[in-house]
Amino acid sequence: MSIDACIAHAIHNDLDILEALPEIHDLPVEEMEVYIEKYVCTVHQKMRNIILEFGDNYLRSKDAAGLCATCLQQGVSLPAHVLLRMCQTIVQMNEIDARFILDTDDGKSLYYMKMQLA
Repeated sequence: MSIDACIAHAIHNDLDILEALPEIHDLPVEEMEVYIEKYVCTVHQKMRNIILEFGDNYLRSKDAAGLCATCLQQGVSLPAHVLLRMCQTIVQMNEIDARFILDTDDGKSLYYMKMQLA
């Protein structure tokens, strides 16, 4: 999968917005969507830049902890355990040779995936 798809998958599955952004409890409801969307886009872009610049060795060696430490060092402001889960997902998803096809009517995503059976 592409790095962007891996990061998006990790954000979708592993990012707990309430834990990452406790201040949203105090936001008016009409401001929450824009605030959260901006935050998610910022995290995605920052992680993408870090992985493209520093992450190749961590991805090839399947070192999620090293990738997490690098992201923390480079300024990704997430709780370490949340970021580690995200990095584990990114490392796992990076190995999958899949391509997004479409979202189905019932909200599920359809991917084309190559598999090798041993």
